[in-house]
Amino acid sequence: MGEKQEYAPFRVGAARCDSYEPSAVEEAVERAVQASGGWPESCCSEEVLLKANLLAPRPPEDAVTTHPEVLRGVVRSLRRRGAGRIRIGDNPGYIYASQKELLLERTGMKRLGEDEDVPVGTLSDEGVEEVPIPGGRVLSRARVSTRILRSRYLVNVAKLKTHVETEMTGCLKNLFGIADTQTRKRAHQSRDTSHLVHGILDLFTLARPLFHVLDAVVAMEGNGPSHGSPKRVGWILAGPNAPSIDLVAAVSMGYSNPFDIPLLRTAAERGLGPRSLDEVDLRGANWEELPTAGFRRASGLVRFIPTPLRGFAHRWVALRPQLERSACVRCRVCQEVCPVDAISWDDGPVVDSNRCVQCLCCHEMCPTGAMKAAANPLARWVQGMRS
Repeated sequence: MGEKQEYAPFRVGAARCDSYEPSAVEEAVERAVQASGGWPESCCSEEVLLKANLLAPRPPEDAVTTHPEVLRGVVRSLRRRGAGRIRIGDNPGYIYASQKELLLERTGMKRLGEDEDVPVGTLSDEGVEEVPIPGGRVLSRARVSTRILRSRYLVNVAKLKTHVETEMTGCLKNLFGIADTQTRKRAHQSRDTSHLVHGILDLFTLARPLFHVLDAVVAMEGNGPSHGSPKRVGWILAGPNAPSIDLVAAVSMGYSNPFDIPLLRTAAERGLGPRSLDEVDLRGANWEELPTAGFRRASGLVRFIPTPLRGFAHRWVALRPQLERSACVRCRVCQEVCPVDAISWDDGPVVDSNRCVQCLCCHEMCPTGAMKAAANPLARWVQGMRS
């Protein structure tokens, strides 16, 4: 099992995994990693940082965060290869940065750290530094966690979920969390979806992890990444190239053409990953067995608009925030996270539709789900025409 294997940049290892039973996950992680060509040798020497998805202080069964058993499987697999010190971290959603203890407790990270003797924390523990992004399309500079910048060996351990703005979040989107709130807000400041997509990819080019593992055992369907529903998909995916893994994951979500997803299409156009599924070397599974029956995608309709018209038409068919007043607890989180200050206060949030860029950060961060992602009448009509 430990023999050296050939390196193929677009190879993806897949392993069936139908539950989070510890031994089953550990075995699946091992099989997926080996099918992809094995751990890079550099991951098995000095300190390795595992970048998880710890969006919010939610329990693992909600499918909002990387499941601790997947991280446990990665830690043990790396240790069997001789890895030294291993750390786990993430920058949670804007409002949870000051709730570290609650975050680690509810996501199961605190217990994992104790069980495996692994430090777990937020990536911003050591502060942030502003650095240039060579070739950045939207972000020429970014404020990035110092721990990320100082880590020689970064492994991305992501969670498969839908996303109301980018359609999916997997390995590529997980690297958005290396930046601070200010940088992430700048990436959201446009109605044109391509602005956010390029911002995500700019940060990805800065991070460039050595390896990726995707928790797709139980994913999130519907209007993710925080208010969708858990959906059993049953896979662990692994490999050295994030777009390749996300393409395979998109097929498991039911996309016959994953390049319909703007993030994956743009990654290909920027030369960050394969330009066709034929370039993906899938090992451990057949393409035909990947799709998950009945998987509900996010409700966004921008993908149905011709590319040249997306910037103009986005505001007319994109989902927009809509308050369910009975569920609102007046926490003002929506007002705090809005990147364009489109939310004022009058005994509750009031959204200025002229300023709103429909990024749905308010929906994503709302702790009670009171700020819904709603379709306007035109969007509902288009949706009906597509069904």
